[in-house]
Amino acid sequence: MNPKKYEFDAVIQKEPDHGGAYVEIPFDVKAEFGKGRVPIHATFDGEPYDGSLVKMGTECHILGIRKDIRAKIGKQPGDTVHVTLQERDAVSKNPATVDEYISGVLPERQEVLRRIRQVIREAAPDAEERTSWGMPTYWQDENLVHFSDAKHHVGFHPHPDAIIAFEDKLAGYKRSKGTVQFPYNQPIPYDLIGEITRWRVEQVQDKYGK
Repeated sequence: MNPKKYEFDAVIQKEPDHGGAYVEIPFDVKAEFGKGRVPIHATFDGEPYDGSLVKMGTECHILGIRKDIRAKIGKQPGDTVHVTLQERDAVSKNPATVDEYISGVLPERQEVLRRIRQVIREAAPDAEERTSWGMPTYWQDENLVHFSDAKHHVGFHPHPDAIIAFEDKLAGYKRSKGTVQFPYNQPIPYDLIGEITRWRVEQVQDKYGK
């Protein structure tokens, strides 16, 4: 692990395909850290952020800067931001929290997972948020739903009963027992995720007489 703290100014760049933003890393990341993807603690004008240095078809490594952070510091693409970063321990294969899980995925996917998290929490307000089997999990007398990041898709894991009950609405997606895949290169059906989660809440309430 490299304990060195790096500090530099960078112009915020616009990510054209997904409406995101990022800064370019002005040094050779692989030479400094000995690997191509590096989990880091960072700040943007003092605002903290946990993420990863990655290459996304770019010549150099980049670091995503979320919309809410840009709003807090009053900066947008084209503005200069002061960046500090330091390597953190690699994200655990069994992250302790959902925040830790989300911070460990590719920067441009984090907003998708945060929105899925919000949709689930609104649909199941009494569910306990935890991590199980290394992924975000929502518990209400039993596991209601899980979600996960995969190479090309979001995995949504409600329950085999839910996959059967929503078979028609899920017809366009690859699915298996208890799991459906929502590709990142297609619009994520957030409304459907909320609908399935509410269905699971009702199923569990009926099951446990609540």
